[in-house]
Amino acid sequence: MSVTTAAEPAAPPPRWPDGFFTVRDGTRLHYVEAGAGVPVILIHGARGSAIGNWFSNGIAPKLAETNHVYALDMRAHGLSGGARHSHFNMADDVLEFMDQMGIGKAHIAGYSMGGGVTLQLLARAPERFITACFQGSGISEVGEWRDKVPPDVTGEAPDEAAANAQVKARRQAKGEEVGNDLGDRIRAKVQAVAGAGAVRKMEDMAGRMMATLTKLDLSRIDFPVMAINGEYDRPNARTHRMARELKDFTNLVLPGKGHLSAMMAGFIPAEYVEGYARFVALNNPPQAGR
Repeated sequence: MSVTTAAEPAAPPPRWPDGFFTVRDGTRLHYVEAGAGVPVILIHGARGSAIGNWFSNGIAPKLAETNHVYALDMRAHGLSGGARHSHFNMADDVLEFMDQMGIGKAHIAGYSMGGGVTLQLLARAPERFITACFQGSGISEVGEWRDKVPPDVTGEAPDEAAANAQVKARRQAKGEEVGNDLGDRIRAKVQAVAGAGAVRKMEDMAGRMMATLTKLDLSRIDFPVMAINGEYDRPNARTHRMARELKDFTNLVLPGKGHLSAMMAGFIPAEYVEGYARFVALNNPPQAGR
């Protein structure tokens, strides 16, 4: 006689250690950590979070096997307070976090928006890096080299629509409307609410970013740098300059992947997780007492 038993309840997601720190302007920011050893600091993408961008997809847990991982919730993201700010302000927050935690140098990686923050850190404080990794991002060409970048694959990654649908469903469940025209709608809303002054501010930020790119001398970077991008996420445009100027550059292109499908849980390929973890472990400095 067979015995029917009730299905076991799904195991709750792991509860990772976390904490808060307060920066100079009084904003309280949240971080999540795991592991021990040489520090790795992870900076998520726009509208993302420490858990969503780094822990739920397996990246941070894999890194924690060899290193002490810190993933930050940037301003107005996750459990952090404050209003959304530019990459420049977010870079200040990362440096304050490192100072408060007593971290002199770290492996620093950023996804998408986090890559922009990593770029600001690279330009302003290269001495704080053990390695840098641009994920879903990179460093654009400037000047005459902009026309010499090989063309990227066009179209949409095979599983990008499914990844976008999952994100849209999650955000709608939280009351957020999301669409492919998000950037245009934000710009239109800014114009309607705040007028031309706010648009000028956005344009000034773009100008500051271009000034950063123009002044940056990658040939002076003396530590390893990596880029990880989906095949359908403009990897050539993002890495041509890096390959041309950096002394020690590792480039990982994920076949068949786009911007979201490259890193989302359920879509992220093992070569992403393992590739970055291997890069970090290979470049860990020796620790005292080991």
